[in-house]
Parts: sequence; C-alpha cells; structure tokens
Amino acid sequence: MSLRNVGVIGAIHLDRIAHADRQFKPDTSTPGEIMSRAGGVGANIARAMARLGMQPVMNGCLGDDADGAFLAEILSQCGIDTSSLNTVKGGRTGSYLALHNPDGTLFCAISDSEITSKVRFGKDNPIPQALLNCDIWLCETNLEEDTLAALTNAKGHRLLAADTVSIAKAPKLRALLPQIDILFTNKDEATALLNCEADSHSNEVMAKMLAERGAKTVVVSNSSKPLALYSGGTTSMHEPFAVTPTDVTGAGDAFIAGFLYANCLDETPHAAVSSGLAAASITVEATGAAPETLSPHSLQARLLEHA
Repeated sequence: MSLRNVGVIGAIHLDRIAHADRQFKPDTSTPGEIMSRAGGVGANIARAMARLGMQPVMNGCLGDDADGAFLAEILSQCGIDTSSLNTVKGGRTGSYLALHNPDGTLFCAISDSEITSKVRFGKDNPIPQALLNCDIWLCETNLEEDTLAALTNAKGHRLLAADTVSIAKAPKLRALLPQIDILFTNKDEATALLNCEADSHSNEVMAKMLAERGAKTVVVSNSSKPLALYSGGTTSMHEPFAVTPTDVTGAGDAFIAGFLYANCLDETPHAAVSSGLAAASITVEATGAAPETLSPHSLQARLLEHA
C-alpha cells in the first residue's frame, strides 16, 4: 500500500465534546465532562487514516488564531501531510460542539464550518501539488459546490470518493454523481440527495438509485442497522459489528477511513465494507474521533473476531 496516495479535502474543526452524567433537561445546566480535540469531517477521516498507518494529504482552511495553530500542530503530529493547509488571515477556525447523553448517543450538536467555504481552486489558487500527487481524493460536502465541481473536473485518472455529511449539504453532490467513484451516505442524507420522501425507499433501493444516477460504488448506512452496498451491478446488506458505544463521534468518518484503507490494499468493496465497520466499531468504543485504539493491528483483530 502506498502511504501517501490519499488526499482529503474538507473541514477542520476544534471539537468540544460534552458527556452528560444524567439526562438533559431544558433551561438548566447539566453536570458532565467537556473535552477539546481535533475534529471536522475531513480532519477526522485523515486522522483515522493516519491511525491506520496511511499518510494522507490534508487540504482545508484554518484561522490565524490559537485554535488554528493548535490544530495544525496536532494534524502534523498525527502523521498527516499538512503542506496544503491554508491559513485565512482574520479567519475564525471552525468548531464543533456536541452534547452526548450518558449512554454515549448524540443529544445535539452545532457545527461552525464557515471557514471551509474559503477552500477554493481556480486560476489564482491552483490545486496544490501534494494533492495532485495523490491517486485517491476524498471530498465532503462542507465544501462549496463550485469547489466540489472543481475537484470532479480535475480528478483525471484519480479515484474520487465523496461523503454527503448531512441532510442539508447532501444535495450539493446531486449534479456530480456521474463523477463520483465511491459515495458514502446514510439513509436520511440519501433521501435528501435523491429528493424523495422519507422512508419511501429501502437502503438497498436508494443505493441502486444513486448508482443509476452515476455513482460507481455506493454505501448507504443506517446508524446501527444494516447498511447497503451497491457495487458491480449488485446490492448487498452488511450488519454493523455489535459493540457497546461510549461515544459515536467520528464513527462514520472511521468507516470511510477503514473502507479506503482496504481499497488501497486492493481489497474488494465487500471486504472494504468489513474494514470500515471494524474501524467504526473500534472508534465508538472509545471517546472522540480517531482514537489511539484504532490501528492496523486492532483493525485486523476485530475483523478476525467477526470472520
């Protein structure tokens, strides 16, 4: 496996994660624990890749503030190529605030990713050479539509993977599906992308519909329920690995990292799904995205447990 063949383009945030000691009640404070760490969809995926022994190239924007300096250092220490990061003068580094219930499930969250709109490619701001050297690009819909379009237009021989991120942002990929080689989405985001009514189609049907609109390989997840994989003209269902969650933050990002890790090893899409599910299960057992417990060894051990 080439250790520097994946470029990740997307959001970089400072995550502030709160775990409540008891159920939330309105109009009052709740005892618990608050932690800060690197986050953002793009950065979470890149960090998970680094945990798996890859050396991804990260492209995104940071503010010229203390949070930005902290994140740049953290990403570099993780083994991520940060040569393509952009610092926006006077910009506010992105942040994500999440409140988790005592059982680890997400109560609510707020994402401030305005600075990610500054990620632009054009005549005056060409795609960095470090990204051009990559064989795979992973983009996500915190990026602006014209930035996503610029990446699809410049993909050339590269494999292009995309993450729909959220219901509100998923439709950005609608016109770009024919250029997407691997699409990562969930049931609600797929519904928004297809512009159909909620619960009108199964995961299997939506995966096929997205493939019919151009995406080559499609993964439609549904929380802890079976996910659908469309690849090579057929659809299959895959059961997530059963674990006791501590923190669901970054589970989807770890799945993408695990899937692309297997792809770099030239494994089949079915095997890549298993790798993604293993990475996700390891992540939700720990606190925060890209935990130290995620590694090539732990991934293989988890796969053997579920063989």
